[in-house]
Amino acid sequence: MKSLLIISHLVLNFILPAKQEPLAITFTNVRNTRAPLVVGVFRKSDPFTKVPFKNYKLEPNGGSSPTLFIDDLPYGEYAVAVFQDENGDGKLNTNIVGIPKEPYCFSNNYRPRVKSPKYDQCKFVYSQKNNHMYLQLL
Repeated sequence: MKSLLIISHLVLNFILPAKQEPLAITFTNVRNTRAPLVVGVFRKSDPFTKVPFKNYKLEPNGGSSPTLFIDDLPYGEYAVAVFQDENGDGKLNTNIVGIPKEPYCFSNNYRPRVKSPKYDQCKFVYSQKNNHMYLQLL
């Protein structure tokens, strides 16, 4: 009987997957603590910065370093593009040259110089061991 319990315990541990940790994204340099952060998660197959795989919105609620917890994303390779919607129109506003007027950031804290970044410049692997990132708004 005791061996049956041990065997069933071992089998269940191998069959049942481990609980997946949520992806946590902590934002720093949040100057406007009232405007929502709009977060787009992209796969390699998605047109980066255009059509995200998943969209999330985080209300800072007065905090200067809010954290978004994403629990519906399978482990894998992704890139993240974020902007703070200060005027509430749902899109990143830019000037006539295309430079953002609202705070923004990308995964890997990639800082674009002249043009929008490519997916490969911002990609990261979300896994059991790599499940928390810190992104600084520009």
